[in-house]
Amino acid sequence: MGMNQSDSSTTAFYTLDGCVSENLDETFQALLEVRKGNNQFWQNLVAREGIYTRLRDQGLEDIENRDEIPWDDATLLFTSVRMLNRDSTPIMLGENKNRERFGRFPHPTGSSLQYILDNIVPIPSQSEGLYSDLVDHLQYLTERCSEMNTGHKEFQEGKAGLIILGYITLEEVKSLRSMLLGTGWMVSREEPLDGGVRDAVRHLNALLMAAERRSAGLIHRQHQ
Repeated sequence: MGMNQSDSSTTAFYTLDGCVSENLDETFQALLEVRKGNNQFWQNLVAREGIYTRLRDQGLEDIENRDEIPWDDATLLFTSVRMLNRDSTPIMLGENKNRERFGRFPHPTGSSLQYILDNIVPIPSQSEGLYSDLVDHLQYLTERCSEMNTGHKEFQEGKAGLIILGYITLEEVKSLRSMLLGTGWMVSREEPLDGGVRDAVRHLNALLMAAERRSAGLIHRQHQ
């Protein structure tokens, strides 16, 4: 059953932002470790020239001590890993049409990824592992930074409305693209929009290909 126009005009917009893959998981894990009272992972991370220079260029001074940085976790993660051009502007992955179609899908949440998750099922004759691996990777993007997984809401309550839902590294980008093209899943017979999953997968796959070409990881953000 499709959404009415008033619903579709108020749904959130979603983006997949290219990130420096080798810093992505390490930064996230370091921020989690700080909350456990362990600052060593963070100190090791900011010793990397790329991250050190980027944070200092943002006006931060005592970056070795996470507690001295006034930014929330969402802002610190996003600023540390966002992939930039040489002029320090954000790199935009994929074509505008793919970003637009991925960004707002005719689903109650507006999320292409949630629509896919809600409307795929395993193929009975195939290994259940192929399907569960695909679901895991989609959930890395939709809920890896959630309160359920991190124990706090700060990644979803960042400065100026920054909402980070999840992320995937470059290796996970490659794996997810392979799984989407594979035979471990099929569209549910109960799918409400004819061809909706295939359309959502097509635009997601285009963005995954763009990330792979750039050797980028991806952060999944929600914009209210």
